[in-house]
Amino acid sequence: MASNCRFKGTFKAPAVQQPYSPRYEPLGQDSLSTDKRTPRRFGLVPSLCRVLACIAAALSVCLLFAVYSRGSAVGSSLSATFTVKIATTTFLSTSGADRATTISKHDFIAAVLRDPVEGLVDLGPIQKKCNEIKFQEGLIWQCAPVNGGIGNVVNMVLNCVRYALEAGATTLVLSRIQIRGDNLIDLGNKDHTAEMSYLLDADYFVESWKLACPQMRALVSETDDPDYYNATTSILPKAVLSPERVKNFERRKYLIVDPTGWREAFDAWMFKYLDISGGNRSITTPPTPVRVWQNLAMYQWNRLAHAPEFANSFPRLFRQLPAARRLAASALYNLGRKMNHSSVSDNILFLPTTTEKEEEFPSNTSIVNSLGPGRLASNGFLGAHLRVAADAVAAGWPGYEAQAPLYIREAKERNLSSVYLATGSAEHRDRFWKEAALEGLVTFTKEDLLDAEEREELARMSWDQQALVDFEVLMHSAMFYGFVRSSFSWALAMRRGTLPEAAGTAVYSEGEHEYRDGLSAIVGRHENMNPEGIWT
Repeated sequence: MASNCRFKGTFKAPAVQQPYSPRYEPLGQDSLSTDKRTPRRFGLVPSLCRVLACIAAALSVCLLFAVYSRGSAVGSSLSATFTVKIATTTFLSTSGADRATTISKHDFIAAVLRDPVEGLVDLGPIQKKCNEIKFQEGLIWQCAPVNGGIGNVVNMVLNCVRYALEAGATTLVLSRIQIRGDNLIDLGNKDHTAEMSYLLDADYFVESWKLACPQMRALVSETDDPDYYNATTSILPKAVLSPERVKNFERRKYLIVDPTGWREAFDAWMFKYLDISGGNRSITTPPTPVRVWQNLAMYQWNRLAHAPEFANSFPRLFRQLPAARRLAASALYNLGRKMNHSSVSDNILFLPTTTEKEEEFPSNTSIVNSLGPGRLASNGFLGAHLRVAADAVAAGWPGYEAQAPLYIREAKERNLSSVYLATGSAEHRDRFWKEAALEGLVTFTKEDLLDAEEREELARMSWDQQALVDFEVLMHSAMFYGFVRSSFSWALAMRRGTLPEAAGTAVYSEGEHEYRDGLSAIVGRHENMNPEGIWT
């Protein structure tokens, strides 16, 4: 869990000392006195001027001698860091590019982990939504194990939590994750699962959720409260729910266009399932809890049905695996060194984190009000997701030729000489590297940017865990390019789309792109995509 967190509250700007400005007062008649004792009368001013001139000349000679003696090292140092005087105030000035390269690796990683590109969770909108819900004591919500890569997993989990909240459940058991191997065609199976912490920071969610929605407790596993869970499972009925079917909603593919009325439809479904009659009778009572087992749901709940504050805050409850985030931060540090300029915005590396009333919040909870512009290093690198792995080939998706040339073209048009490439195919990685080099571009992968010990740690991770490193690095790209058939690419584009520079720039289904904004582009066309259902 992150230990250095920012908290919601009124931002308290650090005090800034203003440079001294000398006061000039017009000389009055009294100042023009012809008193015989003035310094000018005695000829002291010219004498003082001559003395000061001699001292200045001597100091200049000493300075020139020192510079000559120390050689060009001093000259280069003075060109990067120099002292400027305004009035009587002296301050140190360092260029922005040099500023980012002077930060230590330890501090760089700490800053990236502390302050994600997309910002930290703002609990206010979530608290407001929870306060609007009528909770049903004894309603336990549990979802089927989720599957696929990180794009699928996060969306399914967020849909699960959103349905549980709308239903008024007072206990939520987080989904487990089906583990898959390097064969991406196999999505895994229900007999080989892991807890949420396999890919996500489950502890961070639980601690944040306690503050966001104390009316509903969240359990990572049934074993987190075995006495309660075991005591109730023997007597409670288990209702299997496909949440999109409780009412005949208008739908586009998976998306419920307007989820208004879902709660009423769910309660009616539960009354019927439990054979409960009576007007306002509650479907649950503490002695007889009900456990709802929700089937998988992806891209169903329309995020545009909410105010932007909730739609942007709700997904921030989930962070990715801490070990993967740390490796990504290290890769970004080394990428900046290889490019000779920072891969991460100064607004993240050097952003003040002091706020009022920090002591009121637990140290393991991060809250932020809003994001300003400049969260990405504009002269950084192009991020590219080349989706050509075995499962994509088996599905007959457009391949390398439909993706790589556009990525290379975009990098050249944007004057970005470095490309960070995420791909599951070593063959196509090497091909891209060669073709990009012919256009004057340098290509990097995560393996290129980690030291030996870190590469060993990476090798111990599963395929899907390694993909988290790519995801976190790509979030920092000046421009991201992905593929229309990839939930990984869509998740990145939609998350980056919450940044100010992307606001109002989104274009759908035009030319070669299914989606494009000021920070990201999704190449290819897919008539059944509904970005409104992508929570990320």
